[in-house]
Amino acid sequence: MNNLFLKPSDPILTKKAEEIPQDQIDSENTRESIKTMLDVAYGQQQDKKKPIMVGLAAPQIGISKRIILVDIKANGKGKVGDLRIYINPKITWPSKEKEEWYEGCYSTGNICGIVSRPASIKIHAFTSSFPHRKWECSLKKYHGYTARIFQHEIDHLNGKVFVDYIKDPDRLHWVSKKEFAFYRNQEAWRNWPRKCSLKKWRQIKSKKQ
Repeated sequence: MNNLFLKPSDPILTKKAEEIPQDQIDSENTRESIKTMLDVAYGQQQDKKKPIMVGLAAPQIGISKRIILVDIKANGKGKVGDLRIYINPKITWPSKEKEEWYEGCYSTGNICGIVSRPASIKIHAFTSSFPHRKWECSLKKYHGYTARIFQHEIDHLNGKVFVDYIKDPDRLHWVSKKEFAFYRNQEAWRNWPRKCSLKKWRQIKSKKQ
């Protein structure tokens, strides 16, 4: 599955994704893009009840379209259970109140970090649950970790990753795959000892494919 994800240096990840015209939202081409994303999000599981990730943006797997998946039941500590599809999502209102929490990403590999974001937001999008049957135009408010997932994934649609918000190198961490559950579940990210310098991140980002 992971080989579908673009390398951090791929130019698609710094490009603004294309908006999908309203008359193309339920087109065969869009449905095929969504199917590919869902296959990635659910991995090889037989019972498609629990995704293996909390969010996914189409550009991460080479589809430069404004589509994201967000699990609105995710809590940042491993809980998942309600993955939904959002087309042309826009943040129409961010709260002034901000919160800090860890973020990781398949598009940044072993690099995680602490990011400050608005604690609440309002999202306008065409949305559907999985398996989707009909599309609805919605405007809804989200809080906490769910709001963070939306912001993280919409950043991908605008050619940004969470590392772009980190200026303090102490907030940028190197976390191996086997360490991630501890980093996440025990909130070890608050005092993580292994740092990743901004210089190292720039080298990773500029490394040729």
